[in-house]
Amino acid sequence: MKSPHARSGARALIRSIVLAGLFSLGLAQSQAAETDYPKQPVSIIVPFAPGGSLDATARVIAEKLRDLLGQPVLVVNRPGAGSAVGARYVAQAKPDGYTLFIASGSAFGFLNLIVPNFEYQLKDYAPLGGVAVYTSLFATNASVQAKTLPELVKLSHERPGGLSFCTTGVSGLNHLQLEMFKGLVKTKTGTALNVIHVPYNGVAPALTALKAGEVQACALPYSTIVRNFEGNGIHNIAVQRHERLKAMPQVGTTGEQGYAEMDDNEQLVTLSAPAGTPAPVIAKLESALQTTMKDPEIVKKLNDLDVQPTFVGSAEARKWLEKDVTKFSKVIKAAGLAVQQ
Repeated sequence: MKSPHARSGARALIRSIVLAGLFSLGLAQSQAAETDYPKQPVSIIVPFAPGGSLDATARVIAEKLRDLLGQPVLVVNRPGAGSAVGARYVAQAKPDGYTLFIASGSAFGFLNLIVPNFEYQLKDYAPLGGVAVYTSLFATNASVQAKTLPELVKLSHERPGGLSFCTTGVSGLNHLQLEMFKGLVKTKTGTALNVIHVPYNGVAPALTALKAGEVQACALPYSTIVRNFEGNGIHNIAVQRHERLKAMPQVGTTGEQGYAEMDDNEQLVTLSAPAGTPAPVIAKLESALQTTMKDPEIVKKLNDLDVQPTFVGSAEARKWLEKDVTKFSKVIKAAGLAVQQ
């Protein structure tokens, strides 16, 4: 007869085997579920109003992802607080690959420095990859008597009350670019740029206001809609990149006009998921994204939007975003920015 100690040991061994079997079964079922992803529609959250470059980019990419994933890919606009509304929604979503976030640049990586009670940082998102590069520019209403950045600075000092200067949203990258420009003007001239910031929820409403003369100048992402407004109510005076745009060769770069520090302000458009999304799901989405960006039809559609299509893998995309966070965190702190929600 076995001793009580032996019987106890045998029972413990059996329990261990059963638990291990259950764990293995659960793991296998979980992995199978992840391999079968997706089983329902996928949403891409756009943190700005419809009509802008980011919204248009998301819709072009969604078409191809739908075919590759075999499920509807919906584009959902959640504007507000300089992309904080959309960024929070994604960070709080279940990390299962069904809620994705498209963003131009790394605004969601430093919103925690700007927006009260916004607790999420870059670590709370899992970049799937970069799909395009956006160039930003400075533009004025056509009636404004300033055709270069130095002339705009001079006019801001001479005009009573300064200039009304719009961006595509409080705490968004265009706003941070404006703050960066203000800091550089003060450093280079000894006098602050005299402007009143007027934010709008997206490119379309900002352009409408600029053309109507509600504001005198604006920091905007370059796109077809911006180019089409050239000579029709607005005047583009500088692009924030090292080289002039082929589509607008007459517009000088920020560096050519004395502000070379702003030439590196091109933004990587990334698609991300909430942190904690299973690795097999991340891998499947990254692969689908890479295939999408190799499709000549997708490339043509994005080129037609004056977006520079590309593909940057998830690891490289994270490095790009981390660099932006470091740069613009300094701008935020120097400007003392804050947002009321």
